[in-house]
Amino acid sequence: MRFKALKIAIRYLLSFKGSTFIISLISFFGIVISTAGILLTNGVFEGFQDNLRIKLLGSMPNIILTYVGDDSKADIPKVLGILEKNKKDIKMFSYFKIYHGAIQRGSYISAVNIDAMDFGNTKNLGFFANKIKGSLDKKGVIVGKDLAAMLGVSKGDYVSIISPVGVQTPFGYMPKVQNLPVVGTLNSGIFDIDYSTVLMDNSVADKLFVNNPPTRVVEINLKNPFYAPSFAKSLKPLIGEKFVITTWIDMNKPLFEALQTEERGIFFVLTLMIVVASFNITSLLFIKVKEKLRDIAIFRVYGEPKSFIMVIILIQGLLLSLSGFLVGVLVSFVLEFFINKFKLIHVQKSIYLMSYVPVSISFKDVMEVFLLVIFLSLVAAFIPSYHAVKENIVRILRND
Repeated sequence: MRFKALKIAIRYLLSFKGSTFIISLISFFGIVISTAGILLTNGVFEGFQDNLRIKLLGSMPNIILTYVGDDSKADIPKVLGILEKNKKDIKMFSYFKIYHGAIQRGSYISAVNIDAMDFGNTKNLGFFANKIKGSLDKKGVIVGKDLAAMLGVSKGDYVSIISPVGVQTPFGYMPKVQNLPVVGTLNSGIFDIDYSTVLMDNSVADKLFVNNPPTRVVEINLKNPFYAPSFAKSLKPLIGEKFVITTWIDMNKPLFEALQTEERGIFFVLTLMIVVASFNITSLLFIKVKEKLRDIAIFRVYGEPKSFIMVIILIQGLLLSLSGFLVGVLVSFVLEFFINKFKLIHVQKSIYLMSYVPVSISFKDVMEVFLLVIFLSLVAAFIPSYHAVKENIVRILRND
């Protein structure tokens, strides 16, 4: 019965009369456009998030341990020793201190974070190791790229580093200031860091900020960044309550949650396109039922059950939706190829960490749209199929 119903459904679907041809095309292209629209939109969001995630992983440590204890001389070496024993999961780690101060050049002054580390050992540079352009002269400072541009300084220029904790003089408390040469620039790829960070050697920073307690930080990069939550969980019992653990996922959670919320909202709006296309299918099938009323009555006279009639109409709706869906998927993959090949979606690199947005259509997205199309097409086809089996066959055959 199913094969016979399929054969009849195909024949009825391809029998165009007058306005049914136009309505069929509108329904078909409605499914094509809505399918391609949803897949491409989701693909842009997926591509942006994946690329942003990769860029962020290359621009920040995977795990940050912030010291909140009161005995750093004992606790810090202990933690560094624990990390040294877990080298199988760790790519690299570094320890440094963060002071809060200001930088001045001429009339311009700006608050900055002073990251104090050992310039004599490149291992201690950690995340910054391959992002520094210039030398590691212990008597100078390395300034964030955007901060250097704002100050108008380059290698060899002098800047004033100011400690917020002053010194007592006959004229009262005065800020402690030291003039240091710029020996390099830092290009992390993240504007907030490049605009507000200065790197200094420990020997200079500790003297300048002698009365200013620092924030002590250990940064960890893992061989597998996506292992960060599990690694942080296993590390917590070993280091105790004297360190606050923050993963790269925690740091960027609001951003990715906002992107996912926006993606779901746009998906819902674009779903309405498929709903509208489904209304067209309903209209088309009502017309088809009207055209084939005598055929339906004859099937009933020859003993075919009502379910057979409903199956024929449901199959017509499914075939029209599936053909539109398949063409829509093909169109979306072709457009994905050209968008990625010619890098058509451009964005500002200084803000989004990338110069263009790739499109990445996933199998999950295709299956979600497929199930949505199937569900809506069945709903759209059910109404005219139910109407068809409720027709009075005696009245139809009498041509009343």
